[in-house]
Amino acid sequence: MKRLVLLIVANITLHACGSSEQYYLDEAIPRLQSPVDQIASLRTQWRGGEHIETVFYDRKGRVIEKFNFGQSSLKELHFYKGDLQKKSIYYSHSDSSEPGVVSIDTVTRDFDANGRLLLETHLPADLPERKSATDRLSYSRHLSYTAKGDTIVKLEGMDVNDWQLVDIDRWERDDKDLLKHHYRLYVIGDPAHPDTVYHFSQRFTYDKKERLRMVWFDSMYLGKFYSAPGPDTVLYHYNNQNQLSGEEHVYTSDMRNKREVDTTRLSKEDREMVASYRQRFMTNAYGMSNARYVIVYKYEKFDPARHGKLIIPSN
Repeated sequence: MKRLVLLIVANITLHACGSSEQYYLDEAIPRLQSPVDQIASLRTQWRGGEHIETVFYDRKGRVIEKFNFGQSSLKELHFYKGDLQKKSIYYSHSDSSEPGVVSIDTVTRDFDANGRLLLETHLPADLPERKSATDRLSYSRHLSYTAKGDTIVKLEGMDVNDWQLVDIDRWERDDKDLLKHHYRLYVIGDPAHPDTVYHFSQRFTYDKKERLRMVWFDSMYLGKFYSAPGPDTVLYHYNNQNQLSGEEHVYTSDMRNKREVDTTRLSKEDREMVASYRQRFMTNAYGMSNARYVIVYKYEKFDPARHGKLIIPSN
């Protein structure tokens, strides 16, 4: 019996060691693909001493590949024509997916003579490919612009009328063209049973050099699961080369800028569920309230011998 237990522990340990890379970057996500002569530099992102992101830049400082590591892992691959980002491929592995299962979105873009985006075409796919994937049909976003600078978006190839009630995504800028306010309201479902997915208001401030200094939510809706759309406040820091060197993410359970779900029409079971999520939010059970996280950025010149093979964090 003792030997059997030892064998089981050994197998679990070997499996954990063998799957650590899969955990931090799923095996189906392509590793570094860009020719080494196109890569000039890279930036790594660290949270609590843990390597969570790597971004590769070309000689114009444009992002050509981006990797996010973790139980949910991501990759972005970008292609440019002149200064315009004409094509992107997004790979994503969910924390609830089996190893080797990845969603892919290939996006192509068309611009007008002023460089404004006019058309964005999405071609979703899955690896491994599914025989029936009605939710992975291609669709397009057509953009037009008003004299006031507002953007009008129309979707084609996607039937949104049956499930989308409200979709407002407003970005306001000041007279220096600096972003000052972001308002988001997204409601799905049917009029009798609406489901508010996003509802928040976010503000932005800058330092004397017009660098982003602080972003905060002056209003956020937490929903049934008490899920905040982001940190209450993000503070940004820069190095002597004018590069972003760090961020401070502050989460709180302070309810003065938060709106809670109305439970009066919910069933007893749903009210109990909401109460449970509320209690976990207040006690920081998920690490997303009453917490402060420090993000550190490190920059390096690209060295093909050292960085040619993507460095993937180990568990």
